[in-house]
Parts: sequence; structure tokens; C-alpha cells
Amino acid sequence: MSKHDLRISKKLMKKWDLVVVTVMTLIYFLIALINLGSMDAPQTGWEPDHLYESFVVDFGREVEIDKIMLYGGLGHAWGCYGTLEIKAWDGKEFVPYTYIDMKSVFRWHYSTDKVKTSKLLITNEFLRTDKEDEKNRYYKAEFREMAFFSGAELIKDFTVTDVHSDQDVGLLFDEQDMVPDKPSYLNGTYFDEVYFPRTALEQIEHRSILYENTHPPLGKTIMSLGIRLFGMNPFGWRIMGTLFGALMLPLMYLLGKRLFKDSFWAFFCTFLLMFDFMHFTQTRLATIDSYTAVFVMGTYFFMLDYYDSWAFERGFSKSLVPLLFSGIFLGLGGATKWIGFYAAFGLAVLFFASRIREYIEYKRRVGQAVEHGEISPDSRSKMLRKYVGKYFILTCLCCVVFFIIIPAGIYVLSFIPIQNRNDDLTLIEEVIKSVKNMYEYHKGVVEPHPYSSHWYEWPLILRPIFYYSGALLPEGMGSSIASFGNPLVWWTGFVAFFVTLWLILSRRIRNHLGAMESGNAWFPVVGYLSLYFPWVVAPRKLTFIYHYFSCVPFLILMIALVLRYLEHVGLVRRRVAYILMGLVMILFIVYYPVLSGLEVPRSYLNALRILPRWDW
Repeated sequence: MSKHDLRISKKLMKKWDLVVVTVMTLIYFLIALINLGSMDAPQTGWEPDHLYESFVVDFGREVEIDKIMLYGGLGHAWGCYGTLEIKAWDGKEFVPYTYIDMKSVFRWHYSTDKVKTSKLLITNEFLRTDKEDEKNRYYKAEFREMAFFSGAELIKDFTVTDVHSDQDVGLLFDEQDMVPDKPSYLNGTYFDEVYFPRTALEQIEHRSILYENTHPPLGKTIMSLGIRLFGMNPFGWRIMGTLFGALMLPLMYLLGKRLFKDSFWAFFCTFLLMFDFMHFTQTRLATIDSYTAVFVMGTYFFMLDYYDSWAFERGFSKSLVPLLFSGIFLGLGGATKWIGFYAAFGLAVLFFASRIREYIEYKRRVGQAVEHGEISPDSRSKMLRKYVGKYFILTCLCCVVFFIIIPAGIYVLSFIPIQNRNDDLTLIEEVIKSVKNMYEYHKGVVEPHPYSSHWYEWPLILRPIFYYSGALLPEGMGSSIASFGNPLVWWTGFVAFFVTLWLILSRRIRNHLGAMESGNAWFPVVGYLSLYFPWVVAPRKLTFIYHYFSCVPFLILMIALVLRYLEHVGLVRRRVAYILMGLVMILFIVYYPVLSGLEVPRSYLNALRILPRWDW
């Protein structure tokens, strides 16, 4: 690296860069907040202690009921599943009418069976176990709010009588102002949100049993911050993931600026990520993928900062700083989701590659100094041995701390918020037990899923994953959420991967842009493969396209790399990059309904299915 390049690295983000990336991040964040989720949700409920507890809802008149809504809560048990059997008064006796099966928590369940009656008998039943001694411990349900509709009108005038329960049945009807007209992602959980938000709440409340235990706890701990701030509602459990999704943009800008030393290409990369489909959908879903992606990008940014510089110019101590932060981010990523540790393979390759090429450069400079008489020939060997000892051996020893001890420490410490669950286990014992259980779980996940996909299908977007379908919509209308990539980003990026390899191996980048640029071109390739290739050999057989999410920033970097090279050699003009950005944004707008759950005509959603397995 020249002194000029070194000055650039020290002043990576200038005022204009800060303005641009701040505006982009704010715009994206505001768009992502639109219809993110309600900030209102029932907080109290009826939690029967035994089977067959019941009560009567007396309307005082004959009413026509065509919809019943029921919101499920967590209660004070593990499973929290239950069923309410509902019988209607026919003038002589209560006869079977309907039932509502509460299969998940923090979601509105419903029945649309119609009846005309003056009274309903509602009885609590459990459906999830055959063992009597486990029913109250593991499957005790909490019914948080119940509501009755006649057409579009919420029936509010009724009394509760003949109560056969020791718990307050009135808590089932005390938050009627929070009842929506229909269930949707706006007012409840969907897809894997049935796991993570409730586990975040269980961490907050120091539950003895955690529902989601197949991933390390840090992601749920981060999610719990949003719940603490905004409450146990859709907005509260999604806001942290959305915030981290916004933070991916300045990280993308930093990666682009550090790699290309050019504000335009940093802007270009950030723009493509800003309008990538999966980036938008995945970070608005209350899972832990947003956090993992941010930490992976962070660990690679700091490794790039080290890789793209000469340690002997920085000085030994200063050269260790980016390695330290890279290791910290690696630990945070792995403590969120194990795929965060996949990055370690690429980091190791980049680190040792940087040591080799730096040694070659240092040896060249020492040789020049000998030729110019600046140092004696006898000093040459001594200087090289000193370099190897300090900038290779000693740095490697430091990396043992940075990339093994510190990440391991972060991983262990991430269990502190849940360590109180088992007083008989030490923190280390808890971690070891958890690691064994997680490995056995992921190795054993083989059950088929209608929206699963293989690793070789992801780059071509052959099988999106369908997260949500709206219910009780007007005829001809639809509401869907699917997770997949922006085709112009993913397909172009996949081509760019092979073009980048060809440009490197054919030495075209070296010949036209220099050795340093050629070395840097390996960075996105290595990052991409380190996060993608493990899925080829992973013991887990059931996989989904969202496992490709962390690869997307590196795809984008390779698109920029190829276009930048083609511009340099005069094969294309910069307008091509502008055209690509415009088309990417247009495609995002076109597909926005299927990314956001926006209610639109079903025919429009069907028209977006351009490949055979694009189902939503």
C-alpha cells in the first residue's frame, strides 16, 4: 500500500460519505418501519388451572355470531397450547357449535362458524399431551383476549356468568379495544416468530425452560431489548431486527469504500443492498438472521482493514487493532447463530494471505534498500528474521487470543442471561450441554418442509420461502410475505462471482489495475465462499434460502468489482451501473407487496410468480 492509500484508509469516511450513508440509512429505516407491526397487543388473560374449567357468555338477547377471535399468550408454562370448546344455547340446552384450537402464542386465532344464539358455553380443554401429570406443567394455556363479531361489528354488550374457574375470567375480555377485525402479521406472530419472541420474553422473565434452544442466546437477548422498550407486541419484537437491517447499510458502505477507495462504488453497493428483497423481508421478521448478518459484515470489514494495508507501515500495535475487533465481531456472530462462525474460515485465509503478500512486499523493499545502499547486506537477513518473528509469529499468537479465546469467551458470556435456569450447572457446563443439544438437533433435522431448498438452488432463487398468507380477506384480495433475493442482484451477483474468478486467475485485474487490486479482488470471493461452501458439507439436511442471506453483501461487492473493472478498461460506461441501480429499485417497488404483506388483488401476486416454484 502506498502512502497515498494509507492516507485514504485513515480518512475512510469523509463528510460527504457520512451525509450520503446517513440519508440512505434513514430513508431505508423509515420505509422498513411502515406497517412493521402494531404496538398494541393484549397483555392480560385467563389462565385456567385445570381441564374443563368453563363459563357462560350471556348476550341478553339473540345475536348472530359469524366470527370469534382469540389471542393466545405465554402464561406460566412451556407449551401454552390449548383449545376452547364452544357450545351455543338453542333455547333448551347447550349444543356443540365450534372450537378454537390455539396452536401458537401471541397470535390471533379465529372461528368463522355461524350461529344465532343468546348464550355461549365456553370450556377449556388441552390437546397437546396424553400424560395427566404434564398437562399443567407443560401445556397450560393462557387465553389473553376473546371477542365476538356480528358481521363487521364487535359485540361488546354481554355478561359472563356461571363461572367454574378459580382464575379471573374477566381478564379474557378486558382489552376489547385491541381486538383487530382480522388476524394478520401486523397484530401477531408469523412463521418462526412463534419461537424467538416468546423465548426473548422467557429470558426477560427468567423462565426455567426456554422454548427456542436450538441457537445460542445472544440473538434473543438483543430481541428482548426491543420488547423491554416497546412491550410484548409485534413492533416490540421486530424493531431490533429492523434496526440491525438498517445498520447493514453503513456497514455495506464501509466495506465498499474500504475495498474500492471510491465513494461512488460504496454508494452503488449500499444501494443494491438497500433494495434487495431478502434484506428487506428478513430484517422485518423477528428472527435472529439480522444480527448474524451485521456481525459477519463487521468481522469482515475489520479483516479487510487489516488485509488491505501493510502492518509494518502501521506499526505492530496499531496493526493488531482491526484484528481484535474482527475477532470480537466473530464472537458476537457465533453467539447469535452458529453460521456466524463460518466466517472464520475466510478470515483465516485472508489473514495468512495478507502475511504472505506482506512478507513479499517487505522483502522487496529491504532488497531495494540494500541496492540503494541504505542498509548493509548483512542487515538484510536480520531484518527479515525480525519481521517474521514480530509480524508473523507474534501476530499469529495474538490471533489465537483474538479469534479463539475472545470469541469463545463471548460465546460463553452470552449464556449468562439464561444461566439461572439450572442452578445445578455451572456456566461452562450449561454451555457444553447446550452445544451438544444444538448439534444433535441440527444434525437430526430431516423432516421435509414445503418451502425448503438445497444450497445449489439459492443463487438462482429457484425456491423462495413463503412466510405468510393473509386470512379473512375480501374475495379476490391477497396478502403474502415471501423471502427471496432481488433477481437483478442475485443473478447478476452469481455471474459476477465467476467473472471475478476469471479476472483474477487470468491476471487481467493485475495487468490493468495492479497487484494490490488483484489481491483485494480475492476478498469478496473468499468471504462469499466461507459463508456458502459450509452448507455444501453441513450435516443439517433441511435448509432454506434464508441461509444464503449473509452471502449477499459479498455478491454485491463482486458486482461492483466487475463493473468497476469493465469501466476501467473501457468496455462499459458508468451509466450501466446507474441503469442497474434503477432497475433494481423498480423491481423492488414491483415486488413490494409480496415482501411486505401489503393487501393487493390476488391476480397481482400471481403475476409476480415468474418461475415455477415461486409460490405465495
